[in-house]
Amino acid sequence: MKAALFLLPFVISGPATGLVSADADAEGCQGNSAMTNRQDAAEAGSTTIIRSGEGHTAHVLREGDGTVRIEQRGSDHASLAVQSGDGSHLAIEQTGSDANADVAQTGTCNTATLSQSGNGSTATVSQSGSGNRAVVRQGGGADR
Repeated sequence: MKAALFLLPFVISGPATGLVSADADAEGCQGNSAMTNRQDAAEAGSTTIIRSGEGHTAHVLREGDGTVRIEQRGSDHASLAVQSGDGSHLAIEQTGSDANADVAQTGTCNTATLSQSGNGSTATVSQSGSGNRAVVRQGGGADR
């Protein structure tokens, strides 16, 4: 399967069937039911980028069957999501300004959730292997 690189300042989604709440478990992945993503029901391995505000960058490199959802509000946020393998999930949500989130996942059945608010937050998550889970929530400003 070829890798895809998305550099997008706008909403990306599969066919226009509406966004629904769906269980993020991939076939063969156990224990990830605690993480539920909004994903396009018609496209199992979808990439969704939603943004408002200005000055955002979002880079997504995905190979395999995974879910990526990046939502940025405020201004000047940067996101990098790299996935390789099946059943990996990722959700990044940033508010405020000048937040930076970098996530790299290799292997299968990995989850990551980042939620940052305030100004100047930075988070980096690196997962490899199988069955990993990471949750990072930051508030206020200048969190690292």
